[in-house]
Amino acid sequence: MILYRMKHMAAYLMLVLGGNESPSADDVSKALSSVGIESDSEQLNKLISELEGKDLSEVLESGSELLAKFGGGGGGGGGGGGTLFYLDLVSYICITTLIVTFCF
Repeated sequence: MILYRMKHMAAYLMLVLGGNESPSADDVSKALSSVGIESDSEQLNKLISELEGKDLSEVLESGSELLAKFGGGGGGGGGGGGTLFYLDLVSYICITTLIVTFCF
């Protein structure tokens, strides 16, 4: 169940990052099926209803607070990777935040 939810959230977030401010269940399903992934309509509809009417930046902010409770830390970073590395990092943080917010 969490695996489907993570796929749905990742597709939802990618659609938002791509310019669709409020993706529908059909939009998410089409995005997943375009890469050969089947969606679970019950789980997808539940996710869409939970996100309906919410500002994504506020959802991400509340998820960031939850994510901070997990702790972390680690070694120093490597050399500069340029803009592409930064965008990958931002995408990773956004997706991780949504997963924490809606899966746990």
